[in-house]
Amino acid sequence: MKIFRRLFIVVLIFVVSLQAAVADMVVFSYNRPIQLYAFLESAEKLMTGAGEIHVIYRADTEEFSTGYDVVAHDFDYVIFHKQGSDPRSDFKPLTMQTTFGSPSNYIIFAVDDIIVKDFCNLSDCIDQMEQQNAYGFYLRMGRHITWCYSWNQPQNLPPMKEVSPGLFAWKFSEGTHDWNYPHSVDMTLLRKKEVRANFDRLSFTNPNTLEGYWANLANPIMNRLGLCYEKSKIVNVPLNRVQLTYSNRNMDLYTPEELLAIFNEGKKIDIEPLFQWDNPGPHSEYEPTFIER
Repeated sequence: MKIFRRLFIVVLIFVVSLQAAVADMVVFSYNRPIQLYAFLESAEKLMTGAGEIHVIYRADTEEFSTGYDVVAHDFDYVIFHKQGSDPRSDFKPLTMQTTFGSPSNYIIFAVDDIIVKDFCNLSDCIDQMEQQNAYGFYLRMGRHITWCYSWNQPQNLPPMKEVSPGLFAWKFSEGTHDWNYPHSVDMTLLRKKEVRANFDRLSFTNPNTLEGYWANLANPIMNRLGLCYEKSKIVNVPLNRVQLTYSNRNMDLYTPEELLAIFNEGKKIDIEPLFQWDNPGPHSEYEPTFIER
């Protein structure tokens, strides 16, 4: 039955791509097969309008690599790209290849500790982005987003206009913290032609340096519009930190090895309790439960 379900999904993606604009997706993952599994499962259940889905992943040991093999088997319509022995060197070439070598004119980036928590049609997001001439569509934002996890402090909503029922626009220059941060790799829908103009200039070696350097190129678009739904469609659950480039705030709840051991027991993160959660910030703490895969 599993092979027929995968075939149905591939055919559905193809049929949708003939009827409406779709967004290709590039997902970054490092030593987190169980979290990547939760992201892909939630996207499969709740998100439509995706074109090609690529995963660029880094595994420090054979055990982590085997974990990713399990994820790739269960989501066999996703295209996996394993980083090599010099991941700092191959990250940008892989990112450029997957982002601009895939067929859609639109791209959405993701990281592995995101969970899609509500229904979302990326084709509708593209239509609205073009109608409003917005710079991007921000699935992590919503009118309940009033806490900045990174700064550990409240953030006010910027002046917003409801441009269609349940859809809101704001200027980045009128926001603070997350509302003032247009270049995020946490499920932001963008036009590839505008992304390319920035990426060609940057020398990035991992997702953190990509986002950090990209943020420094935001000044020319700060008076443009961002779009979001009234309620966010995704949440980033910061269970742990795997990269050493930045000391990002996190829950420090599990080590990657502990989560891998849970995954190897045949378990996965239970994503159901997060459905339509009004999380206070794009990053929000949540202690997961684990169920059988």
